[in-house]
Formats: sequence, structure tokens, C-alpha cells
Amino acid sequence: MLDTPTTNEQLDRATETARDNMESGLNTAVQSFKHITDQFTQVLGFAGPQAEEMARRSSQNIAVVSEASTVLTKGAQEISHAWFGLVQDRLAKNIEAMNRLAGCRSLQDLVTVQSDIVRDRLGQAVDGSRRIAEVSMRVADEAAQVIQAQAHRNAADFEKNAGPRRVA
Repeated sequence: MLDTPTTNEQLDRATETARDNMESGLNTAVQSFKHITDQFTQVLGFAGPQAEEMARRSSQNIAVVSEASTVLTKGAQEISHAWFGLVQDRLAKNIEAMNRLAGCRSLQDLVTVQSDIVRDRLGQAVDGSRRIAEVSMRVADEAAQVIQAQAHRNAADFEKNAGPRRVA
């Protein structure tokens, strides 16, 4: 079986490297966005509280995108571990199936064993897909919750700052 510490360690290292690279890229994007926002406010002449509010919101939004990206990266790592587990399980069951086929002594035995193997593989495919889909949905929901929470905060801030409006 492939369940060796070396293989698992390599998978963990590769996933960790990918996550670190993504976080580094996001941090660079945050810094660049802050610089662009500063330049934008200078060009348009925003100053004082208005510029500070825009910078604060931009910073919050970038932080939320970074947090959601971290959730998605951890989810991708979890999905890769689940997928790797499915591959290991499939390999073990393939070896078992080959032994069962090798033990057949008649054509009828061969057909019976082969149909059992096909049925089992179809069940494995459905179960494996379901497991990965469940993890994917959970991760997507977690990332969406992070983003929706910030959207609600932005809407509440907008309503608070907009104040009552007069109709002419």
C-alpha cells in the first residue's frame, strides 16, 4: 500500500508550500492595493475622514478576501488528503480484486467475481465523489460566510453613515 510516511510527508509539504505561496501572494496584493488606494485618494482629492473611511473599508475588504482565501486553501488541502485516501483505498481494493480473480476456477466464477468487482467499484466511485463534494460544499459555505459577514457590515455602515434623507 502507498501509506508510507514519505508519501504523506511529501503531500503535506507540497500542500503547505502551495498555501504559503498563496498567502504570500495575497499579502503582496494587500500591500499593492493599499498603495493604489492611497494614490487614488490623492488624485481624486479625498481628504480627512472621507479618505480614512475609504481606506478603512478597503483594508477590511482585503482582509476578508485574505481570510476567505485561507479558508479555501485549507479546504483544498483537506480535499487533497481525502482524494489521496481514496486513491490508497482504491489501490488496496484493486489488489484484493486481482487476488479474487486469480482464485477463479471456472468461467462462471470469473463472471460472478468480475460483476461483483464492477458493482463495488461503482459504489466506491459514488461514495468517494460524495465525500469530496461534502468537503467542497462545507469549505465553500465557510468562505461564503466570511464574505457575507463583511458584506452585512458594509451595508450596516453605509446605512448608518447615509443618515435620514429628505424628499424634495
